[in-house]
Amino acid sequence: MIVTYGRSLMALTIAHSLGRRGVEVIGCDDVGLTAVSFSRFAKKHFTHAPAAEDPKRFIDELEAAIVRHKPQDDRPYVLIPCFQETRIIARHAERLSRHIRVAAPPIDAIAAVDPKDALMRTAHAMGLNAPRTWTDAELRAGSARPDRFPLVAKPVRGVGGRGVRRLSDAEALDLTLAGPAEPLLIQDYIPGQDFCLTALYDQGVRLASAAYHNLSQFPRGAGAGVLRETVDDRPFLATADALFGPLGWTGVVEVDFRWDGTSDPFLIEVNPRFWAGLFHTVESGVDFPWMLYELAVTGRVATPAAPKLGQRTKVGALHLLSAIQEVADSEEGFAGLREAWGQSVHLFQSGRLLDASRELARGLAAGPDLGRAAQRLREALRTAKNAPNELFRSDDPLVSLGALFVVASLIRHGKLPPELKYDPDARGLVVE
Repeated sequence: MIVTYGRSLMALTIAHSLGRRGVEVIGCDDVGLTAVSFSRFAKKHFTHAPAAEDPKRFIDELEAAIVRHKPQDDRPYVLIPCFQETRIIARHAERLSRHIRVAAPPIDAIAAVDPKDALMRTAHAMGLNAPRTWTDAELRAGSARPDRFPLVAKPVRGVGGRGVRRLSDAEALDLTLAGPAEPLLIQDYIPGQDFCLTALYDQGVRLASAAYHNLSQFPRGAGAGVLRETVDDRPFLATADALFGPLGWTGVVEVDFRWDGTSDPFLIEVNPRFWAGLFHTVESGVDFPWMLYELAVTGRVATPAAPKLGQRTKVGALHLLSAIQEVADSEEGFAGLREAWGQSVHLFQSGRLLDASRELARGLAAGPDLGRAAQRLREALRTAKNAPNELFRSDDPLVSLGALFVVASLIRHGKLPPELKYDPDARGLVVE
């Protein structure tokens, strides 16, 4: 099995799931020294051209590597795309399928739900419960005008909450439309909380599902989840089935909903690939990587276990940062910590991790009541007590060396990889 985007925690979870079952795992990425490359559950690793920057060269080099690593016997051979390269691989699935089984949804189905504007067109055409939506082009042309606030503005393409902002009134909307031209969606703000439904479909028939809720995020309020909890998925299934059934979806998918707990959930976004919380869903008892591999190889899957409701997992270091930010953002007078947090964000963004840590320590020391700050921090961390830590794998200790992919990216591209860039204006940090 070849898994792409080997730097990610998603790819590492896939490697663990299949490697523990005796499948020979080969990782790949456009940088070396990734988490998968250090995993004892991966036998090999290769690099290729960056998919986003040079998709043609990416496919050419991926195909060459697939041929090079192809088993000489009749063992099943499967390609599992992991992140945003899924769309490119799906577009070239027929070509790659001459050498390997491609476990990606059909490109026509992907195009119906991704990017975000395509999903909203599809959802409204199907009569699904989705927010009222306008494009920035429609609003700039004056062909439409929202009649109530607040609204949410988001990039048509984007991950990890990057670039999402709330517009409280008409002035904020006008300022957004007067800004740099970029494809945006403007939507009604939907009250409630965010929920993630994860699922596996075969030709539109749902084979497995699980849902979770982010109890904390980093950055708080807009970033990826760093403390998750499994919840009942039944409120979201009817909408998902009504969407993916007619599309004949085959493969994994993650769906974002907004729900107040009483009315029908609102469909917000679809990720036609694996998701940041994959470790969480596997820990909850639903092993999507193994089921996807089974489906690709045999055309069927064993009956999945029911997800363990209430299961919690954390992304250790980032959950700690989220807890620190919660203290810094509180209204209890932690001005010194708030200032230090703002400075540390810019240091973190530029890759100066040691300096960022020192700045946070300075802010804690300068706080008006260190004891009160520490107590609040303990309370914030208590919610994650005993939760499995996605960054610590006791049976695979060397994967922490995967952080060296940062060094590899700096050497090869002269910049930090996007997964570790935090833009305080865009309010998003991708940890997938």
